[in-house]
Amino acid sequence: MPKPPRPWTVTPHDPIEKIDDNLWAVESPVPGVPIRRRMCIIKRSDGQLLFHNAVPLDDQTLAEVTAWGKPAFLVIPHDQHGIDAHGFQQKLGVKIYGPKKSEAKLRARWEVAGTIEELPPDPAVMFESLDGTKTGEPVGIVRSGDRVSLLFADAYQDNTGYKLPLPLRMLGFGGGPKIVPIFKWLFTQDKAALKAHFDRLAALPGLERIVPCHGAIKRSDAAATLKQVASSA
Repeated sequence: MPKPPRPWTVTPHDPIEKIDDNLWAVESPVPGVPIRRRMCIIKRSDGQLLFHNAVPLDDQTLAEVTAWGKPAFLVIPHDQHGIDAHGFQQKLGVKIYGPKKSEAKLRARWEVAGTIEELPPDPAVMFESLDGTKTGEPVGIVRSGDRVSLLFADAYQDNTGYKLPLPLRMLGFGGGPKIVPIFKWLFTQDKAALKAHFDRLAALPGLERIVPCHGAIKRSDAAATLKQVASSA
């Protein structure tokens, strides 16, 4: 029998990190997996909130978030990245969007409003699928005035300084910034296309930081770092 969807389940998480005027984040352990994850919350120019990844929040933190803006959208990077999507949708009433390449798998598990191309447009945030990926994993481009932040799910990671168990270190998850080996093996179909997309992102005017789901936020030399990571694709 299919496993029932996970309800809204609050697990320990860090306080809100206010990265920029319209970009907040919350980090927590991945349930059942010895690695950490980050949910980003973007306040659109229309005042609605868009979530990248889903991390259920305790009552006090959730109250702060909902006082900031109205929860409206959730972007799931691909079908393996939505453990808390159902509970999130049931609790907050958000509409789920994801990449076109993963649409069938997403719709098999969740109530999906559309693909990332069908997100209501907003000048503060947009998502585009990374070229060369099998899942169509999206990168988020968040504009905070003249500052640009890039949001990644799995394609870019930086676990420098994070305590990882030996099996994950042996699989190449430790250190960074990097494209971890398992992403290259299982989720990449055209390395040259992925490299070219990373290079284009590195050339974005105003690029200030890289915000991964897994690992440390890169707050300086973001363009040079992304070019370096691209060269290893």
